[in-house]
Amino acid sequence: MRKVNQAPMRKPLPRNLDVTLLQLFDCIRRTGNLSASGAELGMSQPAVSRALARLREMYDDPLFIRRPRGVAPTPFAEALAAPIASALDTLRGTFQRPTFDVRTESRAFRVALSDIGERLFLPRLMAHLAQYAPGIAVEAISPSQGELQESLQSGRVDLAVGFLGQLNKQMRQRRLFRERFVYVARQGHPVVDGKLRREQLRVLPHVVGGPRGMEHATAVEKVLASPRVKARVALRVHSFLCVGPVVADTDLIGVVPSNLAAVVAAHVPLQLIEPPVQFPGFDVAMAWHQRYHRDPGGEWLRETLVSLFYGLRVEPPA
Repeated sequence: MRKVNQAPMRKPLPRNLDVTLLQLFDCIRRTGNLSASGAELGMSQPAVSRALARLREMYDDPLFIRRPRGVAPTPFAEALAAPIASALDTLRGTFQRPTFDVRTESRAFRVALSDIGERLFLPRLMAHLAQYAPGIAVEAISPSQGELQESLQSGRVDLAVGFLGQLNKQMRQRRLFRERFVYVARQGHPVVDGKLRREQLRVLPHVVGGPRGMEHATAVEKVLASPRVKARVALRVHSFLCVGPVVADTDLIGVVPSNLAAVVAAHVPLQLIEPPVQFPGFDVAMAWHQRYHRDPGGEWLRETLVSLFYGLRVEPPA
């Protein structure tokens, strides 16, 4: 039978071990003086004597021998000096939070975004990174709601941005802005010229966007189907992104988030019109798992998004 090598058992640390004892040892070795060591550590002379007695007991060695001026380390103490100094440096390092310097860091962040989020956030974000953080890359992904929370918890996704709905209590959130819906119609529409009346919504053909089951898309459809409106729906598309281009080439009208409408209107000839009926607004927010709340890179990314998009309101072209 093949013998399995086992790691040697580690000797347990003494129960009376105190970091202050190791600091005192290091200080005495450096200064060669008990009084100076006590003063440096804020310890009285009796406290230094008691601590040194504990050190001698733990290591079963005198450690420091009195001489006319101060003390001298024993050979055993000389051998302990480097390991103890290294151990203290390691402990001190645990109290220094890691930093994130975007001028030198090279890191890829995975950010969960909808298709609207990609269109709205990524151009400005990437322009900012190119100027201020050239080593930072972004991978945009679009997980399902169930996958999103697990991916944030595991760290496979660093941040989620958009309309996030209900998340569990382990997630932290910060709102970026409040979004509202507006109507879009093509420039030169035969009926629509900057305004809409509620009565027109029953007659004018609509294109309705947004994936089924998405809360804010469902809220729009609920208003359009209500007895007060009874809008005529001629076309349904999966994404709000499709609504603007379809409207620009037809006599259909559609309802889209206001910032998206303003972005699209910079590229295709659209009218942006205040709705004659009220649609529920929604919050656009960031979400991250509390495990990574103090991650310096994650903190930097969230602060960057706040600086770029907090209170966002894209102005339509004049």
